[in-house]
Amino acid sequence: MRRTLTAVLAVVAIMALPAPVARAASGGCAALTRLPGVASAVADADYCDVRGTLPPHERYEIKLPLRNWTGQYVQQGCGGLCGAVPELTLPLFGFRCAPAVDKRVVLAASDSGHTGADAGDGTWGAHDVAARVDFGLTSEHKLKVFADVVTRSFYGHGPTHRYFDGCSTGGRQALNLAERFPADFDGILAGAPAHNLAPLALLNAWLTQKNKGGILTPAKLPVLHAAVQRACGELIEDPRTCGFQPSSIRCTGADRPDCLTDAQVAVAVAAYRGPSDARGRNLYNGGFAYGSELSWNGWFVGPDPFAARIGLAYFADLAYPKNPPANFTLDDVTFTEATFDRLQILGDAVYNATSPDLSAFRAHGGKLIVHHGWADAQIPPFSTLDWYAAVERHAGGYAASQRFSRLYMIPGGYHCLFGPEVDRPSEIGVPEFLTPLMSWVERGEAPGAIDVPTVTSTDPPDLVRFLSVDPSDALSPPPAAPGSLNANYHYIRG
Repeated sequence: MRRTLTAVLAVVAIMALPAPVARAASGGCAALTRLPGVASAVADADYCDVRGTLPPHERYEIKLPLRNWTGQYVQQGCGGLCGAVPELTLPLFGFRCAPAVDKRVVLAASDSGHTGADAGDGTWGAHDVAARVDFGLTSEHKLKVFADVVTRSFYGHGPTHRYFDGCSTGGRQALNLAERFPADFDGILAGAPAHNLAPLALLNAWLTQKNKGGILTPAKLPVLHAAVQRACGELIEDPRTCGFQPSSIRCTGADRPDCLTDAQVAVAVAAYRGPSDARGRNLYNGGFAYGSELSWNGWFVGPDPFAARIGLAYFADLAYPKNPPANFTLDDVTFTEATFDRLQILGDAVYNATSPDLSAFRAHGGKLIVHHGWADAQIPPFSTLDWYAAVERHAGGYAASQRFSRLYMIPGGYHCLFGPEVDRPSEIGVPEFLTPLMSWVERGEAPGAIDVPTVTSTDPPDLVRFLSVDPSDALSPPPAAPGSLNANYHYIRG
């Protein structure tokens, strides 16, 4: 049923797009406004900047190099619940490749089919099924199809190689494309994918309930993080090998700045463990990894935590065919198999990208690079590990999976490999994954170890080191430390 729905939606999406028209290059950039769906086409020193709307209401931007186009096309994903067209200024998530920096690559992005107040706003989907479908399934495919029309009209031919780059929700979009639209892109870069989106909402509700009233405070996070480092090292290569117990820094007597109260210990344990039902079965792929503590601030610790906001937006506006009452709060969420199953009705049909079957993408010749930071607290890394292990099994083992895919797990990497509170400074740069992906697609040079800069969480951040990170084999985990709260992360359905 899921595949049938996807196929129907794909046909509808294609039928809704304008047909190709004659080449517009002879008339210059402005001639592209003859295309249905193009509202403006303005040339600056480097690009023809094309903007408009795809049906029913997907706003986009496409930047066409005015000279020396390499033939490469890079489409950028969005973040959170989207709602705005990402800025197409470099560096973008995961790449700073020379052709893009030199402004010789076509760039494109969209708002994923709706306008939101910010990345935590879900009200656009409360009564708009089409907007939900665009966000969950079709927006990136529609943009790719239309971008082909635009490039052919402007240059006289379409791209020679197409790439998709996304992190977080963009990472989910990336895996959705590989799974459901396997011929769209030659290379796909998926960072910290929110691909198991429906049960991810359960994690956010779990965190909100467990830390209700601000039990664990921002002031205690450095204390907790330092204790983890003392127990498991300054930079944790794999949190599953860490056996830290929050109870080891429990206060004896009154609360003090250098210890955790009983209630704070309980919150930390729940955060590392993740949501589970009364029988102890995981309702998401574990919780936060050891080493991620500094990035809890602002996410579920501190005033106005974003996990609560985006979690409520999902439950209230996106999760169910019929929305819950207006007075619904995250306190109403129950952690049961029934809640899990109910979330998966739309989750599996529209939002999730969890199938391990990438055989059609592989048959098309597609190449996939996935990366995830071990210290990511917004989307814990264990969901990616579980999924990629299934990809390896479906492909016939690790060696077979390496013919078309790579997984890089980054020690000390925060969400999308940026710092927990401040953006990576430009002089440090961003991790470069797109160049290896392009080399793999275009020259058959399979990537090995990739150098990734690691930054501190201080303000301003400092470059700690360049880590040389090898591809990961999710089917061969290291021995877990006794009592590790990160070792039991496998999914209720896995």
